Amino acid sequence: MKIAILATDNTMVSGIYGLFDVFFAANFCIETRYGKNSLQKLDYQIVTINDEPVKGYNGIDIKPTVSIKAFKSPDVVITSANAKIVIGCCDSAIDYPFKEQITSYLKDSHSKGAILASYCTGSFMIAATGLLAGKSATTHWRVFEMFRKLYPFTRLETDNLIVDNGDTICSGGALSYVDMALHIVSRFVSKDISSDCAKLLVFDPIREKQSPYVSFQQQKDHNDQPILKAQEYIESHYKNDISMDELAQRVGLGSRTFKRRFKLATHENPINYLQRIRVEQAKQKLEKTTESINKIIWSVGYEDISSFRQLFKRFTGLTPKDYRQKFAA
Repeated sequence: MKIAILATDNTMVSGIYGLFDVFFAANFCIETRYGKNSLQKLDYQIVTINDEPVKGYNGIDIKPTVSIKAFKSPDVVITSANAKIVIGCCDSAIDYPFKEQITSYLKDSHSKGAILASYCTGSFMIAATGLLAGKSATTHWRVFEMFRKLYPFTRLETDNLIVDNGDTICSGGALSYVDMALHIVSRFVSKDISSDCAKLLVFDPIREKQSPYVSFQQQKDHNDQPILKAQEYIESHYKNDISMDELAQRVGLGSRTFKRRFKLATHENPINYLQRIRVEQAKQKLEKTTESINKIIWSVGYEDISSFRQLFKRFTGLTPKDYRQKFAA
C-alpha cells in the first residue's frame, strides 16, 4: 500500500514526521505479527508539489523523500496542516503556495483511485478540489466558521475527531494525525495491527470526539445589530432566568423573527446559545477553581443539577467530573 504524505509550506513539522513514525511503527508491528516477508507492509513517502524542500511553520525545512512524479499512483494522499490557517482563523479566504498545482494533484490522484486524507486544516486543501461537496468533513475547531463560509456545501461534523466518507478521510486538530494514521492502518491493514501500533506508541486509540477540546466561539462576524445586542445581553446575564420572548422585545423584534435572525447570524438558536455560554463558564471554573461541581452548576444559572450534567456531557462528551480530571490546571 502506497501512502504519499504531501508536505506544504507553513505546515506543522511534527505532523509530517509524526506520520512517518506511526507508519514505521505499523510496519514493525506487521513484521512482529506476520513476519519480515509480509506483503501487507506500508510504502510511505514524503512528497512536495515541486520536489523542493518546504519550510514548516516553525522554520524547519522538510525535505521530500522521493520525487512526487516518481511516486506514482499512491493509494492514499495525506494533506498536511497549514498552521497559518489556524492563526488567521477569521480570514475570508485562504491562500498558500502552489495552490492550483496542489489542487490539480489531489484531483488527479483521486481520479486514479487514491483516497484523500487530511488532519487539522489539511481539510481545506481537499475542500478546494470540490471533492467534499455534499459530503461530511471535520477540521480544527478554531476554524469551523471559516470552513463553513468557504465551503457551505460540505457538512461540517464539529464533534467528530475523524470523518470517513470512503474516498476522503478528515481528522480534527493538529495532533489528530496519529488518530488518522491509526484509522488508516485499521482500515487498510487490520484492527489488530492498529491496536498493536497504538500500544507500542502508548497512545489511546479510543478518541472519537474532539468536543472536549472545543472552546465555544461566539459568532459575531455579522451586521445584525439587534442580534449582537441579544448576544451581549445573554453573555452578561447568563446566570439569570432569561425569557427569549422578553429578550426579543428588548432588542425590538418579534419572537419568530428574533429566533430566525438569531439562527441565521450565529448558527445557533437562542436557547442553545445560552446553554453553550453556561457550559463554557462552567468549563473555565472546572479548570481553574476547586469549587464543588454542584456549586459551579448553581453559579452558571442552573438549579437542576442532573439536567446540567446531561447538557454538559452533550456539548463536551465528558461529565463535569471527568472534564475537571482531564483539564484542571
